[in-house]
Amino acid sequence: MRKIAILITMFTLLYCEIQFKPIIFLSYLSTGSDFQPSNQDIKIIGAGLGAIYELDNFYIAAEFINHRVYGVNDRNQLHTFNSNQGLSWGQSPGGTEIFFDYDLANLNIRYTLNDGELFFGKMNPQWGEGEAKLTFSDKSPSFPLFGFNWKVNSNILIEYFHGQLKSGIEDLIYLDVYTDPGDITSTRNQNVSRSVAAHRIVWNITDKLQLNAMESVIYAVRGIDIHYMMPFVPFWSLQHYLGDTDNMQMAGELIYSPSTRFKLYSTIFMDEWAPDKTFDEDNRNWFAYQNGLSLKNILFDVDELKLEFTWTDSRIYHHRFEENDFYSHNYPLGFWAGPHSEEFFFKYNVTAFDMNFDLSISKAKRGKKINLCAIYRWDEENCTDDVDDRYSGIIEYKQITRFIIEKHIYENFSCIAGLSIIDWKNAGFDPSGGDIQDLQNVQKTSFNLSFNYNY
Repeated sequence: MRKIAILITMFTLLYCEIQFKPIIFLSYLSTGSDFQPSNQDIKIIGAGLGAIYELDNFYIAAEFINHRVYGVNDRNQLHTFNSNQGLSWGQSPGGTEIFFDYDLANLNIRYTLNDGELFFGKMNPQWGEGEAKLTFSDKSPSFPLFGFNWKVNSNILIEYFHGQLKSGIEDLIYLDVYTDPGDITSTRNQNVSRSVAAHRIVWNITDKLQLNAMESVIYAVRGIDIHYMMPFVPFWSLQHYLGDTDNMQMAGELIYSPSTRFKLYSTIFMDEWAPDKTFDEDNRNWFAYQNGLSLKNILFDVDELKLEFTWTDSRIYHHRFEENDFYSHNYPLGFWAGPHSEEFFFKYNVTAFDMNFDLSISKAKRGKKINLCAIYRWDEENCTDDVDDRYSGIIEYKQITRFIIEKHIYENFSCIAGLSIIDWKNAGFDPSGGDIQDLQNVQKTSFNLSFNYNY
């Protein structure tokens, strides 16, 4: 009885330390905004629960939100060519009404040390200074990971994480395991395992100049590989040691901030770089780059302007072994538009009259996925694609001008109203599809309204 009393007391104390918060989200997008090509209105209702626990060095934040989307019955129709986070799961109950359900679940556990922190959970690490991230973004659904941050000294920070991705490739070993006994045609098969490991150094060279260097590797089929559990060994050498079967990426980023008002940044991302073939005709120069600037306090004390250009080679994020693609749930881990794409982005933001005003323009386009035959020159006679012929065939193009006003009404309750002007050519394009596709040219204006509480 005494042990039970102690447990009840401990649970009560723990419960009292947890801050629970209800989450409510209501959104209306006339003509579907740029979520989908059709002019069908979209309505989204979301509700869930969040919790935060803080005690000494521990910090735990968790949230679960369930959504229902009216106006679409397939999650794969949404977010294929925009910067919104992709969906890991969606289910349509069927019937005559067009809608589907999806949910989100995230967890962030951190333990603070004197010179860093340990972390574990289900989240999206975001590496990169840009509005659109080249290295790691929140385009893919969150994934389980663990890692640490270590502040070596006042100028150097090291970060490492190791995570598990969703390959989307069926594992035939489990073909008969998850078959419904009542319906042998109904199966829920497992995917081939895919993992990611990454580390980076953030070096503040001076108070105005910062250099970030990153390595990441994607590997598949096996469980957690102990080789990539060593954060202080170059992954480039480790994957050589393992037989060059894994997918290796490197990135460098330079940030120059001459004042608190002005910032310039430049990022270069290298996928499958082979130094010995850098200047050969059949090279491995699979690069992506991003250049941008941020300027604050232009007309007001609380305004900011951003300009950014992002360009990706047609071969990055993919690998000779499909299992090692730089993707999770069929979404790129880095730049939201994926390979063979580019974007010019402008944004001006100002806070006035207790409201936030946001004007942005995005001009983006992407081309087809180059097949592996052309990339690796396996069969020169039968390779039909030329990797140097950028934007040959179908090109998807989207220009969206968006104006948003956000007003915080009460504590964590806010209202957002917006207007989007969309010019979308070859909407519905599948980069992996052929040269003949059922596509649309769309021009529309969408009015958006949403109410958020703790969202």
